[in-house]
Amino acid sequence: MKMKNAEPTLESIEDYDGKESTEKRMTVWIVILSGLLIGAVYGIIQANSNVSDDLGISHAADTGMYKH
Repeated sequence: MKMKNAEPTLESIEDYDGKESTEKRMTVWIVILSGLLIGAVYGIIQANSNVSDDLGISHAADTGMYKH
């Protein structure tokens, strides 16, 4: 029994060689730009958030000097 080759050729794919529809092209650009926008917003939030590294422990008892 011979198996039928069901894989499409490049010429039969509707998006091959710049033949995609305008709607598909716009959808791809919207996805790319929204991903970049979300990444930029996340980066801005991370850059502007302050994290305190202070453990709240006074080191004056150990050395007699206050550290900041």
